[in-house]
Amino acid sequence: MRPFGIRLGMLWALFLASVRMFVRNRAAVFFSLFLPLIIMLIFGVLNFEGTTTIQLGVVDEARNQASQGLVSAIGKVESFEITTGDRATTMAALKKGDLDLAVIIPADWGVDRNYPTLKAYAATSAQQNAQMGALILNSIVLRSFAGSTDLPATMVSVEQVTARDLGYIDFLVPGIVGMTVMQLGLFGVAFGFVHLKRTGALRRLFATPTSPAYFLGAQVASRLIIAFVQVVILFGIGIWFGLQMFGDYLSLAAIVLLGSMIFLAVGFSIAGWAKNEDQAAPVANLISLPMMFLSGVFFPAERFPDVLQPFIRALPLTALNDALRGVMIDGAGLAAVARPMAIVCAWGFLSFAVSLKLFRWR
Repeated sequence: MRPFGIRLGMLWALFLASVRMFVRNRAAVFFSLFLPLIIMLIFGVLNFEGTTTIQLGVVDEARNQASQGLVSAIGKVESFEITTGDRATTMAALKKGDLDLAVIIPADWGVDRNYPTLKAYAATSAQQNAQMGALILNSIVLRSFAGSTDLPATMVSVEQVTARDLGYIDFLVPGIVGMTVMQLGLFGVAFGFVHLKRTGALRRLFATPTSPAYFLGAQVASRLIIAFVQVVILFGIGIWFGLQMFGDYLSLAAIVLLGSMIFLAVGFSIAGWAKNEDQAAPVANLISLPMMFLSGVFFPAERFPDVLQPFIRALPLTALNDALRGVMIDGAGLAAVARPMAIVCAWGFLSFAVSLKLFRWR
């Protein structure tokens, strides 16, 4: 049994060596560090907030032929992306910043050919879209019920509602953080270990008194620290572009730590199976590229067809991004993101089991 000081010194030396090996691996550094930074800068500068789509919430409390005809007419407007629901849910979504405008069709709408002024609530965070939406709604009502008597000149009255002003950068940063964690685990581990196996460095390393546990511990610790440093850099860039953080950083750190461990295990699985970099690269890309585009990194995963949603929701990066956005955008704690965290943990157990099965030192 070596003294504690010697073991600590050995672990520190292996940690420094692991960091140097990672920095010298140009492919791993590019895919796991520089690529997320480049994407963040490009999307931050482009700023995809200038959309003409108006997020409209419709609450039909009348539920009669007249109100259903109005809802149908509203649904034909291409500028509207409509969400239906009850009053409480719709108003909560409006205050949260998920809607630009909400219109309430009262219970007496269309009764005895009576068409009272509709009440619309506009989010202060999207005033331009809300004003445009109110004008369109007013014209729809006037056109649809032009033959009715005593129809007011203004069919929609607008009231401002304080709402969170969320920008595209608030959606983008959690996705880029999740992608960085994935890339660092897959490419940072897989490429580095395969190179060490191919050159025989691992075999020579274990001819020394070095313990495999120390070596693996140093590798994992170095990747985790690099991951957290990268997340801090991404947050700095995000804050520069106007990022808002509504949750607590401790919950965010716990999610990043868990996600990093999972994708590190996937990287070890690839490294254990592949005999050289030519085998490792296609497998790593085959795993990362579909998740990069399907798991809601750059745009909501809900935009994909319904038939793909069960598959998309089962992906580890989708669950990781959902948990990150739950904390960063919704201000949720770990208990509130239990469902995506459960999916992440399930992938953790699976990836560790596969890595133990496949990993070989030679």
